[in-house]
Amino acid sequence: MAKALISHLFIISITICFSSDQLLAQEDTGKDVIVTGRVVDTACYMRFGQKGESHRDCALMCAREGQTFGILDEKSDILYQIIAGEPGADPNKPFMEYAEEIVIVKGKLYEKSQFKAILPLEVKKVPDP
Repeated sequence: MAKALISHLFIISITICFSSDQLLAQEDTGKDVIVTGRVVDTACYMRFGQKGESHRDCALMCAREGQTFGILDEKSDILYQIIAGEPGADPNKPFMEYAEEIVIVKGKLYEKSQFKAILPLEVKKVPDP
């Protein structure tokens, strides 16, 4: 019984390692970009159009509960989904202090089926005027 369990665990471990090696070996198709936009709670923005300082507390609560932030380029009306660089990483972490504020994000842009996502490499708040 114990031998079979160890054997199964070994096979699972090898499978996980092989899968992650395949993931790392894939070509990165992201384009280097710099995006300026508002850090928004994507659920409340998409459902109710809510954004801005008056929505900050709600956005933070939603982010702590697992809702992913997005970057809203208000000039071009494009919403970018934020994605994490590693499996299991929290994509919101670099943005928590900037909820509902305007930021400049340097990162990698990924586009599929009219969907835009950004992998942030650097985040800075836009200085107040």
